[in-house]
Amino acid sequence: MKVVECGSLKRAAKALGMSVSTVSFQIKALEEFYGVKLFRRDVNGIELTEEGRLVLKNVEYILGSIEETKRLIMNLRNREISLASGMVGIDVVFSIKTLLKAKYPDLDVKVELKGAHKCVKDVIDGKVDFAIVGDLSDDVAKNDGIHVTELGKDLLVLIVPNDHPLAKKNVVRIRDVVKEPMIFLNDEYGITTSTMKALRRSGVDPDSLNIAYVVDDFFSKINAVSSGLGVAITSFTAACKACEVGLIRIRRIEDFEGERNVYFISSRLAMESEKLREYADFIIRNGRRFFDEIKERCVNLI
Repeated sequence: MKVVECGSLKRAAKALGMSVSTVSFQIKALEEFYGVKLFRRDVNGIELTEEGRLVLKNVEYILGSIEETKRLIMNLRNREISLASGMVGIDVVFSIKTLLKAKYPDLDVKVELKGAHKCVKDVIDGKVDFAIVGDLSDDVAKNDGIHVTELGKDLLVLIVPNDHPLAKKNVVRIRDVVKEPMIFLNDEYGITTSTMKALRRSGVDPDSLNIAYVVDDFFSKINAVSSGLGVAITSFTAACKACEVGLIRIRRIEDFEGERNVYFISSRLAMESEKLREYADFIIRNGRRFFDEIKERCVNLI
């Protein structure tokens, strides 16, 4: 990994505090073990072979698993877990934290709010134990190292200022929405990638949208809409609270295929721990209940 990072045996040796011959010996041992050449060498330095790229991924996975195992063991010893959530879980994760603390008083529960794709990456990288997200990429869905459980359903809806003409329109269709200046979150957020997928399913080219602003957090998105800077397509579950307090109005888009799943994810390695599995089951069970309650409470807001 260090040779690839540095681009040469000499620079890698210096970074590692080893001799060049020692690094060369280790590379040769790996090549003999796999029975392939890992690098092509020329006057410009070294370059990974196709086989070398496979070996690099394997090495990264092995070392990543070792570090994740160390972190999980340390967390179990210190009685702590971390739960990340995309915006779809914004009104759920802190309630779950309260219940976890009530059931396990000695447990330290850390909650982080961030974009769904950052949540997933942090689970894969072993930085957090669990996550609640509203969008998964195809690569993640096929990742054998990830455990995925469905928590509930979410609907992508239109949010508009209270005095906007679409707030009073009897039926809102996607052709009404695409005429408006729109507020989007950056691509780190599952709401954004879910919206792009839903637009394509509904026959709309995302490139044809009038995107007025791209903001970096959900609260800025709500504020931009309530201030009249544009309209937005967003998570029904995440937007309910803002609608209840009168910041924005929520409208269903009748011809828009905006339903999506909400997922609980963890690493499969974490699920090998009996205690972490117990915490995960507790989060899944109560997460499903909370998402059902939000749906029942807020359905009249659409």
